[in-house]
Amino acid sequence: MRITPISLNNFYRPVSAVNNHNDYSQGIVLRPALKCDTVSFTGGVPNGELLKRLLPYRIPDMYTGRIMIAPEDIQYFLKRKVFSSSLRNIVKTLMPFEECLNPVNRSILNILQTAAKTSPKKNLEEVLHELAAEHQLKLRTAQQPIFDKLTEQSKEMPEDLRQEFDAFMEYTQKKLSNMPVVVDFSAKEFQYKLHRAAEGINRRGIFAEQSTIRKLIQLSGNFSVLSEEETYEKAVAKNKIKSKNKSRFIQKYRQKQAEVLRQMDRVLMTSPLCDDKELNDLFVQTRFRIYKIPQIYTFNRKSFIHDLKKILNKLDDTKLQHRMIQTALKLPTSKENLSAFIVKAAGYSSEKIGFELIYGSMGSIEHLTPAKRGGEDVLANYALASVDSNGERGHRSFEEQLKKHPETYENSQKYVDRMIELYNDGTFSKIGLHRGYIQSFASKLYKMSPEEKPLVLDLSKLKP
Repeated sequence: MRITPISLNNFYRPVSAVNNHNDYSQGIVLRPALKCDTVSFTGGVPNGELLKRLLPYRIPDMYTGRIMIAPEDIQYFLKRKVFSSSLRNIVKTLMPFEECLNPVNRSILNILQTAAKTSPKKNLEEVLHELAAEHQLKLRTAQQPIFDKLTEQSKEMPEDLRQEFDAFMEYTQKKLSNMPVVVDFSAKEFQYKLHRAAEGINRRGIFAEQSTIRKLIQLSGNFSVLSEEETYEKAVAKNKIKSKNKSRFIQKYRQKQAEVLRQMDRVLMTSPLCDDKELNDLFVQTRFRIYKIPQIYTFNRKSFIHDLKKILNKLDDTKLQHRMIQTALKLPTSKENLSAFIVKAAGYSSEKIGFELIYGSMGSIEHLTPAKRGGEDVLANYALASVDSNGERGHRSFEEQLKKHPETYENSQKYVDRMIELYNDGTFSKIGLHRGYIQSFASKLYKMSPEEKPLVLDLSKLKP
């Protein structure tokens, strides 16, 4: 959910002092190792920092009931490069946070704990590489029934769309089999990945690097957003070229796209970011795509669903469209499936693997009423939830959230019980937070819950 500045209104009581290369293993194509930059946890909701000061006091996630990890702890891990150290040290550091992790990530930690007994000096990359082959087979076994069901459902599609779907599934099977495939270049996808890279670069706060990435983003605007086929058809429709000149037209189109990439490459190679692996890998992959050179790509659930939706959007049968999308959404995710996590993270650096292991359990500011649904940026509309829960809810209304996750009834009580304990023992007073926050939270959840089953929180232990 969106995190924005808040107004503390009547819930703030001032206090005088408040002391925050691709790797091939047994036929598996692993992603290039990614760097995990030091993450900044101080932006987003300046006034919300008051509420986040409670996170070191073992606050349960209002949706899952699991204790959340304080941002300060994650900052400590990253600054000390804990995840680049030995397995023995990593396990020793993370075991106190075992209860904070979701079931999949907890299973990963248990695997690491077992591995550390026999190979204490190994690192995270080595352990996941060794597990990748076995878990890729397990993941494929879990995915195949879903692919089979999609194929069965596709028999209801019109013949032309059925052929397009079959070609898409053939392409998908090549990816799953680690066979080289041709992937079309997409300017929008390139710009999205460039902006993702920029997030990490900007967090480092180095001006010369920030200036370079801004220049690269600016130059990326020179790419044609239309595909070569769309550009060709548009030119034919306007009688600018004859159909027999298609190959020559496409060649010129690719040359123009490649020239934009060359301009960006020159900027990158003469900048402080010249050795940035993420950017260099992106540029190499883009060159392959522009010139239609087959390359091995790992299967990506999100990309598969995105490409499938592009086909299904052409369907007039909206019920079939919905059924097939719901089927595709059942594909295992790395948050819900152990094998999916291992296969996804097997190409990450040790530091990135460790970060993925704990980041979703970090406490964050949650909008009770999402901003897109008119939620205000005031403390009365704020709570603490883990990054994973925050992202999973998205812009769903609270009533919808309760229907999808009825355990929220019980876990919201755990959340408010802990808040009451912290108010009663003087912690609220210490950080400058008023008891009215607890009352407001309970009142708001009651109003947002369904009339037939309201969420009534017990505040009887709250001292005057």
